[in-house]
Amino acid sequence: MQHLGSSLKTLATCGFAALLFASSASAQSAQSEQSDDQQEQPDTADTSSPEIIVQAPVGSFERRIQLREMVSDIINEPRTGRTVATFFAAICPRVIGLPEAEGRIIEERIRENARTLGANRRNPSKNCEPNVTVVFVPEGHGPPEAWMTEENDMLGHLLSFERYEVLDEQDPVRAWTFNQDRNADGAPLTNAYGQRISGALDFSNPVRQLSRLRTNSTVEISEAAVMIELASAQGKTLKQLADYASMRSFGNTRSLAPDAVPAADTILTLFRDEEPPEGLTTFDRALISKLYSTSRNALARRYYSNIAGRAFEMEKEERSGGS
Repeated sequence: MQHLGSSLKTLATCGFAALLFASSASAQSAQSEQSDDQQEQPDTADTSSPEIIVQAPVGSFERRIQLREMVSDIINEPRTGRTVATFFAAICPRVIGLPEAEGRIIEERIRENARTLGANRRNPSKNCEPNVTVVFVPEGHGPPEAWMTEENDMLGHLLSFERYEVLDEQDPVRAWTFNQDRNADGAPLTNAYGQRISGALDFSNPVRQLSRLRTNSTVEISEAAVMIELASAQGKTLKQLADYASMRSFGNTRSLAPDAVPAADTILTLFRDEEPPEGLTTFDRALISKLYSTSRNALARRYYSNIAGRAFEMEKEERSGGS
């Protein structure tokens, strides 16, 4: 298994000695207050068997709900009136900030993920223009909080809530996408006057249609950028880093909330768990594959349900020993 350099060692102080000292002092104080003629009290400890609580397994309906909530939590929130964004072109990765050999391995793994999970809606070419850029930021550029501000030109295309999500991320990562509004046929989205629509869609715009399943608009991810702190990448395998970048780029996901407990294993815990997954998990594969097999102009809630349903079925297949 190839790792990116050696693991960084950290030192942590332990409060056990102080706790032990405090406990000892407390015991001595209590002992000194006892009278000499104090009778030993009988042992009244409860010797009955501990209470055993049996929890029923989560049912199919409840499990689907859990997975759907996880999907809606981690997929980048669509703008008002829009659906979930995906790449229309083939995935073409580029890695910056690593030795060439390691960068090539990550690039090839990202291509493999896109190919095997059906993210390439067009045939990739050898001389493609990179549309997924993964940058490993060296220590000299400071912590992620110092990489960019709200006024940074790289985030100028994002709405305020989208910029906030990028800048407020807790992982040592900054990731975002460049999205373009399209109609159902993939052409630029315009209103009745031929003007390109960039604001929120409402019922005065003719691109809306009366359907509970789909909308006349689609959203294309034209480019994605993932910046990873080089120091935090130390000790991770190249496969882990490539799979994480895949989820954060053409997987169109954001980082987990600091207090979030994911309903399923995911590579998105790479920088927060001591023992993260070795690569894309069952849930991750279900998300990407169904993200790109769902109709491009399906409503966001349809995407969420389809992905959750696929993840649920793949879990069942794993439990039954299926492939």
